[in-house]
Amino acid sequence: MRGTKRWLIAVMVLCGLLSWSAASFAQTFQAGAALADITPDVHKWKVNSIGYFSHKVMTGVHDRVYCEALAMGDGQGEAVIVTCDLMGTPPVLRRKVLDGLAGAGIGDDNLLFSCSHTHSGPGNMMPNLIARLGFGAYNEELTQWTADQIISAVKDARASMKPAVLKVAVTTVANATRNRRDPAGSYDYDTRRFSSAYDPDNPENLIDPALTVIKVDGEDGSPIALLFHFATHGTVLSAQNLDLSADWSGAARAKVEAHAPGYVVMYMNGTEGDQAPAMDQDNNSDLDYLGIIGGRVADGVIAAMDDAQPVTAVPVRGVMARIAVPPTTNKLADMTVPKALIKHYFPAMPLQAVRMGDVVFMALPVEAIASIGLTMKAGARGAGVPYPLVAGLANDHGMYAATPDQFERGGYEVDNTVFGKIEAGFLIGEQMLLARQVMR
Repeated sequence: MRGTKRWLIAVMVLCGLLSWSAASFAQTFQAGAALADITPDVHKWKVNSIGYFSHKVMTGVHDRVYCEALAMGDGQGEAVIVTCDLMGTPPVLRRKVLDGLAGAGIGDDNLLFSCSHTHSGPGNMMPNLIARLGFGAYNEELTQWTADQIISAVKDARASMKPAVLKVAVTTVANATRNRRDPAGSYDYDTRRFSSAYDPDNPENLIDPALTVIKVDGEDGSPIALLFHFATHGTVLSAQNLDLSADWSGAARAKVEAHAPGYVVMYMNGTEGDQAPAMDQDNNSDLDYLGIIGGRVADGVIAAMDDAQPVTAVPVRGVMARIAVPPTTNKLADMTVPKALIKHYFPAMPLQAVRMGDVVFMALPVEAIASIGLTMKAGARGAGVPYPLVAGLANDHGMYAATPDQFERGGYEVDNTVFGKIEAGFLIGEQMLLARQVMR
């Protein structure tokens, strides 16, 4: 009898060890990355600028615009992060990408589609009246072509997945962003320059100077991806610019690529609603400032690369919540838009959380001001997220989001909200729930 018991115990222990071993194997982090050129042919298509509601037609290319894809999984779950040199995420473009990936295990929950917010990127990819008035008529052929390039990048990234190591570094970048809602009125929205009246010590001029660098290497040390996250507008180039460009983030990415060959370098914006590049009223041209602002951020990325520390990369999972929010009648780009029309074009707010181990991306489809992002990150840390990032301009574009106190001051950012005073609290609360959900 005792022999039988010993045999049963031995079998149970062996099964437990095998189960533990299988679970450990299944939780191996794998990653792959790829990029694709999404620069449209301005001679083939009429390409309107996506920025400034200018309707201007782009006639050339200053620097090419790209999309990048980072595919990651742990043997049980998978997620893909896409970053694009666009002003915001056109929902129809994201849908076309999902349709092109049908059957590949990538769906609404685990595709995070984030845009850099360059104001010199291509438009014509939003088939609605508000976008037509601001960014030009919808072009189905251009939109499908762009989707095809992104689909190709995602497929290439997934095909190249291999055992990988995740590293993270967090630092700050000085004099790259400022708060354009400065109560002293130092910011000129037309020239995108700050006067000497700007006071960085004024608590009203809140900024988020954090730079987070996410480094993904193969277990063999080979380079896979380098994602950097920093919040500010892509408005170095003006409304008069007629050349396609990724703006300052493209200059930053190019400098990092030159320093770190082999990596797919990705830029993700954050809560940049009131953050503008730190451009002074001086003799530097817009083109000069592409290199200045991009260089400051790139130097921070390059310095942080060596300080990046290994972190837990599993589990990998994503969750999406599409929640209807009562709209408010408001002025969008100086046009008074009735509630019924807003409800038609903004039926639900897509909110998403994507986790890879210690890192959680909280995706917002709006241009939220910095205080919202800082509050959200602090709340996520309190919920046990070691490295929370807010991915702005993700999965849709629902204009701006401001805190209730900012409505008393008014201004451009407040006048271009869809969901009014309730939006900030809604975003923060719902994202805390999603962050907790992926951390379980």
